Amino acid sequence: MRKKNPFFPRPVLKSLVNDIKTLVTEPDGRLFLLEIIEEIPFDLRPAVMESLSSFYEPEMSAFFHLMKAEFGSEMEALCNRALEKYSLAGLDISPPQFFKGTFYKAYATCSRHTSRLAVDVAWDIGGPGVYVECFYLAFNGDGVHSFFMVEDMPLSQYTRDRELLTDMVEITFEEACALIYQAYQQNIIHMTRPALGKFLYQKYLSHGQVLTPDQVKDLTRRLSSRLGPRQLVNSFFRAIRERDWAYLDSIVAPEVAPAIRRYFHLLHQIVEGQVEEVLASRTVAQVHSYAIAMEDRSCYRERYQFQLERGTNNIWTIKTCTQLDRTKIDNLSDLNPFNRQIYCRVYEITDLDGLFEALERVDDIRQVEELPYGLHMRVTYHEEDLSQGVSMLSGVIADLIVNGDEFVIACQDFDTLMDFHHLLLSEKVVPVSSRGEYQVNLMTLYTYLSGQYLHFEDILLIEEEDYLFEDGLRFISARYLIKDRDKVEKRIKDLHNLHLKISDDYQVFYQMESRPGGAEFFVEYVLGSGWVTVSTFGEQDMARARRCFEERMFDSLEFDGMEVRENGLFDVLTSTVKKQHPELEQTLKEIYLNKWYYSQLSVLSGMSPWEASQTEEGTRLLWTLFKRIKQRENSQLYQTSPHRVHVKEYIRKVQQQSLRKPL
Repeated sequence: MRKKNPFFPRPVLKSLVNDIKTLVTEPDGRLFLLEIIEEIPFDLRPAVMESLSSFYEPEMSAFFHLMKAEFGSEMEALCNRALEKYSLAGLDISPPQFFKGTFYKAYATCSRHTSRLAVDVAWDIGGPGVYVECFYLAFNGDGVHSFFMVEDMPLSQYTRDRELLTDMVEITFEEACALIYQAYQQNIIHMTRPALGKFLYQKYLSHGQVLTPDQVKDLTRRLSSRLGPRQLVNSFFRAIRERDWAYLDSIVAPEVAPAIRRYFHLLHQIVEGQVEEVLASRTVAQVHSYAIAMEDRSCYRERYQFQLERGTNNIWTIKTCTQLDRTKIDNLSDLNPFNRQIYCRVYEITDLDGLFEALERVDDIRQVEELPYGLHMRVTYHEEDLSQGVSMLSGVIADLIVNGDEFVIACQDFDTLMDFHHLLLSEKVVPVSSRGEYQVNLMTLYTYLSGQYLHFEDILLIEEEDYLFEDGLRFISARYLIKDRDKVEKRIKDLHNLHLKISDDYQVFYQMESRPGGAEFFVEYVLGSGWVTVSTFGEQDMARARRCFEERMFDSLEFDGMEVRENGLFDVLTSTVKKQHPELEQTLKEIYLNKWYYSQLSVLSGMSPWEASQTEEGTRLLWTLFKRIKQRENSQLYQTSPHRVHVKEYIRKVQQQSLRKPL
């Protein structure tokens, strides 16, 4: 049966078309128009665009060219169809010129060592003033973070402003292009959406990276503050955390940079890094430091020794980096960063619009990710002082979470928490009512941020070790928005082993791996109309799956966040699917149990059930686990998961495998 297209009332579309006709002729209006389009839910956007193409107005041709220039392949086919219709109707479909001018000057802030900087590019457009495009660039997942323009700025004001800004230095057009291009590549690599306005700053991206590697290093050094040994090593840890490899290359000796980059890129997710001791003379320094790294939900404390040299240009360079030791941190240890205490206030939302109006007055607030029933925002600051190292919460003032009818403020500092509380209470019409105040650890907050709990108090009712899955397996999903469906579908079909077509717009694929015990589940792909999810058990498999899936696919996908799926592999088992595929539930259970049997689980002290069944101590841990699963089966919480594997099926799996042991 053919799927019905969404219906949009024509008067509503007509109102939008009138706005388009007004806004599409001016640069500021075009940016505002893009913001309007961004507000349309992603899944509905193609249908809205299709409906708009039924309005045969001359300005609509410019609108669809604007959509093509801004969103590229994501909307190219749809926009081309609309333009073909206009051409057949006799409308002029020649592309408009969105910008014209000649380069005048460019400046950048000397803050490259913080993995972020501002760039201003001025253009002569033939009048008495200059047209200035302003960028805030981050050399991490934020990439081209924000973009705006100032039209017709008086030349005298522009010159005076640049003379007063002592923290900015003049750069060439090629250098400006290189910085913008590098930041945009971060958006591509991390599959995050860059700031709106690409139709204007495409000219920098098209010019691309024309600087040589040595010129890039020189530019990075010129735009970075001169740092002493302590600050330099702390900036090293910041660069590792941000994955800012270009900055890392500028402070590390060329002969060791590739090895250091490869080591930290593959093995480490640094959540803390700090210099402990510096031993230095005029030209050499030895720096001792520690780092806390995460690997597959385990924490490790590592000690490093750095050797530094100061060159003839008086700039310090890291010559060697040696790991001295590495120890695992117990989950309950005070050294574990997830045990940090966080202050939280929970509110019931009584006026959602009023709440967002109040939050608009908060400086440096940005959206982190959408949650299943709300939004996660963060208030940040960026300190220039690198005398202190970096931590998981560096630069974070507060996390603000809208989740259903609930609003939560989370802060490290209690006074800051109360500042936000008083801000909300100072509104003429208070948009929230208080539900309670809590002090929880960071892991509890992260669990709430997964979006799996509609109420904050729900996570306080469950033991820490029972947060996720009672059998020790965590099923996690990475969600992407699709920009090129044909390319994405072809990629999945090249990787999958099993295929389940539920409808034209909903397909499920399973990728398996061969292991000693037989074929083992590796990845689930769920392909929707405009999105796809990649799901695995645990972070290690997720890292491998994403590397494989994302390879050469960066321009076809936009990363939309991760979540923990409580029903895991069995989410697909709707009543309709079970009728169509009655054998599927048992197949999924066998796949699940095989994966569980050979997976190393923290609840079994890092052993797999297969390994645990070989020893007396392991067997005791296994039966303790089975007892806990049984208790959860008898609890009310378990009743919400009808497709879970039952305790007797876990026991049967262990006993069957034990019988297969050679005598």
